Amino acid sequence: MPHPQLQSRRGLLLALAGAGLGTLARPARACDFYSATMRIWHPWTRATRVDAETARLCMRFDEVQRDDRLISVVTPVAGGARLVRPDETEPAQDLALDIPAGRELTLTEDGLHIELLDLQQPLQIGRSFPLQLGFLHGGTVNALLNVDYGSFR
Repeated sequence: MPHPQLQSRRGLLLALAGAGLGTLARPARACDFYSATMRIWHPWTRATRVDAETARLCMRFDEVQRDDRLISVVTPVAGGARLVRPDETEPAQDLALDIPAGRELTLTEDGLHIELLDLQQPLQIGRSFPLQLGFLHGGTVNALLNVDYGSFR
């Protein structure tokens, strides 16, 4: 029979090891944010050159409970934002993105996206910046804009 003190230490070590493994086994949470009407998943842009004036903002809207409209994008790294549709030759002058209920909408670099205008600084990989998204019905969402990967534009 093991000594009682060794047995209690062994139990403590097994409990601590189990707790540590339990935290490692949890899935990593994505950068998701919620409005009153939907989930906003991983707002991101690419790193930019020092002289870049614009950047493409990408993200996904899902779990949309009610038709809504994105009406504002505010971040300290840009002077403004506009909607860019891939099928139009000129970008929209405003930011009115309809988001239908029950569907998923993804903003991509080569497709529908938001263009951040008048960049205030170069966007460096690995950095995050405040991002405020305004919705017609969903209110204001404070999110983070992540800068991923480099760009040669």
